[in-house]
Formats: sequence, C-alpha cells, structure tokens
Amino acid sequence: MQDRRALSLKAHQSESYLPLGCKLSSRSPSVDTSPRPNSPVFRTGSEPTLSPALVRRVSSDARAGEALRGSDSQLCPKPPPKPCKAPLLQPPPSPSTWLNSEANYCELNPAFAIGGDRGARPPLCAHDSYVELLTAKQNGVPGPRHSGTNYLILDDDGAGPGEAPAMQMDQGQQEDEGEFVLPRLETASSFRPNDFESKLLPAENKPLEMAMLKRVKELFTSKDPKAIAQHMLSTDCVVARILAVSEETRRNMGVSSGLELLTLPYGHQLRLDIIERHNTMAIGIAVDILGCTSTLEDRAATLNRIIQVAVELKDSMGDLYSFSAIMKALEMPQITRLEKTWTALRHQYTQTAILYEKQLKPFSKMLHEGRESMCVPPNKISVPLLLPLVTLMERQAVTFEGTDMWEKNDESCEIMLNHLATARLMAETAESYRMNAERILEGFQPDEEMSEIFKTEFQMRLLWGSKGAQVNQTERYEKFNQILTALSRKLEPPPVKQAEL
Repeated sequence: MQDRRALSLKAHQSESYLPLGCKLSSRSPSVDTSPRPNSPVFRTGSEPTLSPALVRRVSSDARAGEALRGSDSQLCPKPPPKPCKAPLLQPPPSPSTWLNSEANYCELNPAFAIGGDRGARPPLCAHDSYVELLTAKQNGVPGPRHSGTNYLILDDDGAGPGEAPAMQMDQGQQEDEGEFVLPRLETASSFRPNDFESKLLPAENKPLEMAMLKRVKELFTSKDPKAIAQHMLSTDCVVARILAVSEETRRNMGVSSGLELLTLPYGHQLRLDIIERHNTMAIGIAVDILGCTSTLEDRAATLNRIIQVAVELKDSMGDLYSFSAIMKALEMPQITRLEKTWTALRHQYTQTAILYEKQLKPFSKMLHEGRESMCVPPNKISVPLLLPLVTLMERQAVTFEGTDMWEKNDESCEIMLNHLATARLMAETAESYRMNAERILEGFQPDEEMSEIFKTEFQMRLLWGSKGAQVNQTERYEKFNQILTALSRKLEPPPVKQAEL
C-alpha cells in the first residue's frame, strides 16, 4: 500500500513547485502514468503562474474515469484555450527593491517604476501621476497601464499580437465620434495679454494710464448695475468654460464642462486661470475706488455702485464667483481702513450701507464656510463660488496659518470637507449650471466696449502694462499690494501719533 501510494503521488505531483523558467523534467520510465483509482492523497491547488518555458498541455483523449487534478484546473475535459500571456510576464521585484525605490501605491505599474526592460523612464509619482502620464503621452513616451485584471496591458508601441484592435488605431481613427480620445494636458494659460486685440488699449501701454482709467470709469458709470452684472456673468461663463464651449475643446478636456475639469488632476491650468481672473478683478475694483476718485463724495458714490453690482450678481445673476471677487476687494485692508469714505457712504447711501453690512457680508461668510447649498437655491446659481476649491487644490505647501478668510476658523477641517462635497456636487450637476446661465442671459445684448473691460487680458494690460503683464504672478501681486497701500494712505493719511508730535 505504501508503494502504490508513493507511485500515485509521483504520477499526479503538481508542477506548482517548479521555479519559473525551469523546464519540465522528463518522467522516469519506471513510473506508470496510466490512470489509477481515486486516491485520497491527490493534491488540489490553483493554477501556477505561467512562464515562457513552461507550457501546460491538456490531453485531448482524457477518459471520463480519469481523476481530475485540481492543479490543472480541468473543470471540463476540453477547456477553452487561454490567450498567450507568457511574453508579457515580468518577474516580481524583491521587497527590498520595492521599498527602496521611488515608487508607491499610486504607480500605474511598479515594475516599470523600478526599471523594467523598456528603458529608463522617470517614475510616475503619487503627485499628479495621471497628469505626468498625459505629459509622457504628449511627448511620445509610452506609459504602462494596468487593466481591471491581473494581466498587464501595454501601450500602443508595445502591443502584442493579442492586443485589441481599438488600441492599435492611429490618431485619426481615435478622434472619430464615439471613440475615446486621451485628454490634452494644458500647459499654457488661456490669457495672452500681448496677443489681445483691444479697441481701447494701444499696442503697447504703460501700467495705470490715467486717461484709460478715466475711460473705464466712464463706461462703468454709464451702465446700470444689472447690465454690468450681465457682462461680468457672460465673461465668467466663457472663462470657466460653462458656455461657448466648442466640440474640439470638449474633446481636449475629456469632459463637457469646465466645472468638471476643475476637479480633475489635469485641470491644473484652468484652476490657475480662475485664480488669476479672480485676483485681477479684485485688484481692478480696488483701483477703481482708490485711484479713480478725487473727492470723498466721489469715493462714496463709487462704493455705492460697486455694492449694487454685487447685489445684482448675488440675486439676479447667481454669479457667486464675481460676487466673491467684489467682496474680496471691499474687504481689503486698503479699503476697510478708509473710515471717512465708509462714513460718507452711511450718510449719503444709508440703504446701501445697511444692505452691505446686514446681508452681503453674512452671505459671503456663509459661502466661504461651505454652506453654499444652504443659502442659495441650486436653480439660481449660474457660476459657483469656485475659489476655495481651486485654492485648496493648488496650494503648494501646508500652511498652519490660514491665508484666506474661509480658513481662519476653528472649524476649518469641517469647512474644507464642505467645500469638497460642494465640488463633487458641482461636477455631477455641471449641466444644470449651463442651463441656468443660458436662461439668465437669454436676450442679453452685450456692449462691445463694456465686454472688453471685463476681459481678463484687458484688465491685466490696464493694471500692469503690456510688459508687466508677462511678469511672474506672485511678483505682480506683491508690487501692486504696495501700490494700493500707498494710494490708500494718500487718500486718508494715518493719524499722527501723539509721541511723534
């Protein structure tokens, strides 16, 4: 009995213990490979990993009485043929190599990050890994992908004979209707101040030219607040890619709306453009108050008109993005310190001052605390708040002292989660924002000059000049902050301390 049992074990021994790359040794002629009765010691197991040198063959003349070996996974006498995966397999890296490498759990394929047989390649890091994959694709460098199964699927240049035909299509065939096209990673801003064709500005201009500032002031005061708000909403919808989005732009984005692109990793450039426009608008409004007024009454009238535009953006237009830009300008320290100007506003435009203090400021605070859905019906919003989300996603370093008013709160973590939940809802309902914007702007006839002064390129040229508009963003903002401080102190000098007398 022991001899028969040993022979059975040798006859049905699974090859699972054979190392990869080893050839199957020939069986001893003394071993009888004929079918034997069922044995209680037959081994069952899973299919071993295939290797190029080890090919499993199933005998086609297997008899019904032959015992099925679990290691061969013979659930039926004639199993369907499996696709050839042997050329694509790579030996797994050792744990030490994996831990010491720059790869991590976000890698599309750890073997390629460590260094396979496809040449040296920069590893795809956790930060913006999909963005780096798009960059590699645009530069002609193939990148590995991982399919839903455990089998490795290579890119077009490394496709094997069993590759799906769709993966071998050329670029022209992939752009046909119904075919997926890889989104394009934008690396340049959509704002090109020097290429901007203006009917108001010359080809080259200096920053803050007084004649041009007065012209803009005249246009701003010639229109009623609702018309101004409509022009701002129309421009915001184009910049945020809510309206007037071409099919080519949709194909390049990979989504149908810029509101979806803002939440994706490769929407980095659009987020920077949203931040640029918001800051430029806020600075322009501050210049309108500080640099285009000569008397106290004139400044009070300008404040009154700006607050009325903010009310229209909030109530009639549903443009929370431009509304937040106006509120940011009014809450700048260079504006809030003008005590005489605010006192004149309360005396001459009492209703507007009450509206600003009792409605606009609390409403702005709720928005920046992430309670947007609680204070505004969704069917009345055309452009969401946007700025807290894009600021959070583009933050380059962790800051413990909040630099934005929505961060200066003891419940900052909850506020951040509220903004992320709002962003998720915004991406899911992007089509509703487009419909709201179309309904609000129905029948709107834009004025050509008024539309131009609210374009970001025009504002950048007006504030920084044709040369300064190309300077680094941070440097531009720091210098202009100093200019606004100087203008504010010139209009209302700080009180002289008693010790200096």
